[in-house]
Amino acid sequence: MGAATSPTGSPSRRPLWVALGAIGVVLVVALLVVLVVWRGGAGTPSSDDSLPGVRPTPSTSAAPLSVASAAPTTSTPAGPKPTSCDEIYSPAMMTTFSETRTLNPAWTVGSDDVLQVGTTDEELAGLIEGDEHLTCIWAAEGGGSDSGLTTNVVFVTAAQSEAVHARLNAIGQSCYEELGGIRCVIETAKDSDGSSGESHFLRDGIWLATHFVNAGPDGYTHDIVATIWAGA
Repeated sequence: MGAATSPTGSPSRRPLWVALGAIGVVLVVALLVVLVVWRGGAGTPSSDDSLPGVRPTPSTSAAPLSVASAAPTTSTPAGPKPTSCDEIYSPAMMTTFSETRTLNPAWTVGSDDVLQVGTTDEELAGLIEGDEHLTCIWAAEGGGSDSGLTTNVVFVTAAQSEAVHARLNAIGQSCYEELGGIRCVIETAKDSDGSSGESHFLRDGIWLATHFVNAGPDGYTHDIVATIWAGA
């Protein structure tokens, strides 16, 4: 596998969705400083996604595979396939998040001033961009701010899913079994500028990749999983 992309720095209060290159560098070092969960209690994974806490490390880690080696060789596994961002959130989550942010505001669509992928790791970002995916961005309606969140719903093959899991382990994310899939999380320590991090979930040919800065209501990832796999 390729060398891990090393996060550098800590999140700042300047507009989140401007000068993304600088933000990515800032996050990468900060992510190595403190590993805490995206939203969850200490010790054993909980159902409420609350902060902060330390997730258990997996008893075994996937072999370090190169993401590039996981080019699709078979069709994407059959499973849920949402076609719009409105389909991945429950009505309650849409209401909660819409109180302070807008889903895919016009200024973010295709903009180089907004984080379009849910990770700062270059290898993982390349896989997201090369595969079929939905991009769901929660940001301020009027433009850049010091908080926001990007989630990609990426449709992957089994080989790609394994490679993503291995890469997340290799770059220091805490991975564990949860909700019928694999969850990987990392977050900076909260300081005067807030906190930032990532949450990833792999199940049934779907990869949920989320990058956040000072954003993310309780149960965000759990809500997406419960909505996409409703009745499963």
